[in-house]
Amino acid sequence: MVMLSCDLIIKVLRAGAPIMAAKFMSTEWIRLVGKQWDTHPEIQKDLKNFNATWEYYIEDRPDIPHVMLFCKAGKVIYAGPSDGRRRDFIMWTNMDHWKKILSGEISGKSALMTRRLKFKGSMMTAMKYMTPFNIHLNILGEIPVDFNI
Repeated sequence: MVMLSCDLIIKVLRAGAPIMAAKFMSTEWIRLVGKQWDTHPEIQKDLKNFNATWEYYIEDRPDIPHVMLFCKAGKVIYAGPSDGRRRDFIMWTNMDHWKKILSGEISGKSALMTRRLKFKGSMMTAMKYMTPFNIHLNILGEIPVDFNI
């Protein structure tokens, strides 16, 4: 199997060419999420004065390591395995709900409000930044993903 760099995968995505999907919640997948995040000017503008870390995991798959993003001034400066640093937000749900969120079948706001997407962190901050939060969840769904993990 040929491994592609994150930069190459993003170029291929932009060109609309088919590529292999990254394993969901893998280091490769979260790094692609980080790269994709940095291509969205709206999220960068809305979060230009915002620094935070997010951790993600699959509730019904404790065997899959947690992954995280660290955003500083709207740009992702770390995307990879959870490394023990302080997390501002932790989001998790079961595999079925992750699939629905990433496919757009359930909106981020709806998933959060109905507790399909569990959330730990400042709800007040999340509500203040609901537009970038929804963009963020859409970005998760923009990466071709393999759920067979």
